[in-house]
Amino acid sequence: MKKAGSVGISTQEYGTKKINLILRGMPGSPLVVHAFDDKVKQQIRDKQQKKERKAKTARNPKDEFLAARYIDNEGRECVPIMTVKKSLISAATAFQDLTKVALRQSLFVTSTASPSSYLVPIETHDGKQAVGQMREDAVTIGMGTRDLTYRPEYKEWQICVTIEYLPSLISEEQLLPLAKHAGWGCGICEGRPERTSALGWGRYEPIKV
Repeated sequence: MKKAGSVGISTQEYGTKKINLILRGMPGSPLVVHAFDDKVKQQIRDKQQKKERKAKTARNPKDEFLAARYIDNEGRECVPIMTVKKSLISAATAFQDLTKVALRQSLFVTSTASPSSYLVPIETHDGKQAVGQMREDAVTIGMGTRDLTYRPEYKEWQICVTIEYLPSLISEEQLLPLAKHAGWGCGICEGRPERTSALGWGRYEPIKV
């Protein structure tokens, strides 16, 4: 087997394997998500097109909370699947035999429930659909301006993912410790350990299934 980061894969070696994992939220580490609101997108488009500014309307915390959710075609609350791959790639810095460049090319993460979707459903630990609760947080935006934000929080959570990998660049024996460190030290979504805020949210324990 080649060391991660090596080049020159032969056609005989080129073949992928898959592993299914449950990424289960650690106790005391909630999952908090924040989708890009369509209303905000439209405001950016209007600004770029030099359209006349509309008068600001009163904020509606509940509407902002609902808009911050990721909802798939079946109405399930989700997270973007790419947050998991980013977590795994970030964790590579803790391993001498893995590189970020090799991992970007040798790992593909999909939702076990909906492989073709860019979203993965959030579940409770018993496998039921999770429902986010609104939380209010003070945040800093721009040059030190303070504001309030309203986002969904999932105190008990898990997601089910399938990782397709290239065994000539990374083995299952390397992948499992990588996922464990990614869950412990990187996390996913808002307030994760690797973010500046480092709130310790979004940490998870990988479980092979």
